[in-house]
Amino acid sequence: MSERQEAIPNKVVDLLVSEVFRKNNVNIDNAKSKLTDEQKRAIRELVDELKSQVETFVKESPSSKKE
Repeated sequence: MSERQEAIPNKVVDLLVSEVFRKNNVNIDNAKSKLTDEQKRAIRELVDELKSQVETFVKESPSSKKE
């Protein structure tokens, strides 16, 4: 995957995560200091899963538009 193609899924994931935090009135700096290692690990896994789903969606989108 090119650097540009990789940047698109990362931006989408960043947007999704930021929007969830904003909707729930989460102060990111404040939250980081209060998270346990287990919670941090769970968030990392969730973000990785979101990235994977977005990458799959981005890869499939151009081919479905052509059909």
